[in-house]
Amino acid sequence: MNSPLVKIVRRRKRRRLPTTMKMWPDITLLCKHMAGTFRRRARLIIAITLFVLLAIGFLLLPKDSEVLRALQLKHVPNKELRQDLKDLSGDIGEWGDFAGYNLVLVVGLWLGGRAFRSRYFQRLAVASMLCAIFAGAVANVFRFTVGRPRPRAIERDGVRDGIYGPQVRWNYNSFPSGHTATAFGSAIPLAVAMPPVGVPALIAAGGVCWARMYGNQHHPSDVAVAIWLAVLFGVPLGLAVRRTRHIRAGDGPDGPTEEEEEQLQDMEPTEGVLPVPVTSPSPLGAVVLSSGSELRS
Repeated sequence: MNSPLVKIVRRRKRRRLPTTMKMWPDITLLCKHMAGTFRRRARLIIAITLFVLLAIGFLLLPKDSEVLRALQLKHVPNKELRQDLKDLSGDIGEWGDFAGYNLVLVVGLWLGGRAFRSRYFQRLAVASMLCAIFAGAVANVFRFTVGRPRPRAIERDGVRDGIYGPQVRWNYNSFPSGHTATAFGSAIPLAVAMPPVGVPALIAAGGVCWARMYGNQHHPSDVAVAIWLAVLFGVPLGLAVRRTRHIRAGDGPDGPTEEEEEQLQDMEPTEGVLPVPVTSPSPLGAVVLSSGSELRS
């Protein structure tokens, strides 16, 4: 029997759930959608991935040093300008890591969803976090496995560019760029699901990408592969968020709030009793009912 006291206790218990528990249904839902996309489009995704990697390997990899010198403005004689840009790239590089950029963006989206009572915004935050984690994890696995030296190590220490196998040393963790993978990983699902929010995030991710190359931390091919990793996970997650917007009526930015959902859960009908709508009969209805009763009598 659902007494008023039991309803109050249940409601308090639901409100005391930690944020991670409230995010868990969205995490499982988006992961299922992404896994389904990978399963249905496996051949297409593999073919596009091979094409992109081959294009980067044949077109961009041989010209890494030339493109990097052009981006670093080595041909510009103004040393003060180059030093200012180098300082700026260092600041952006420190700010654009996972804790400084991705977590701030995800927490901001989540709090915005709480403030505007939007489950859609909260799912955007979850998709952004998942894509950053997936893309960053794959990038870090390859970074420690491939062992490509950074441009700084090539320029200062005289190390030859190449693949040296599994390495723990920081100077040999260039391919691919972890900062770029996580930055674009947070931005691409937003651009797919909600472009007004995703475009500024893409601009910020592009700034992180430029800072890593200008600071002599990564080659252009490292950044290009990292962007593709973000696209690989970000597009399915962004499409999954767009699909969840129409899972049920009223779900979306203007959908039911958490308090309304709790009230709907608390409104349980009594066993064996069906709800009957009570309305005031119209004069025409009263005449019909009276005539019907006279006929039955």
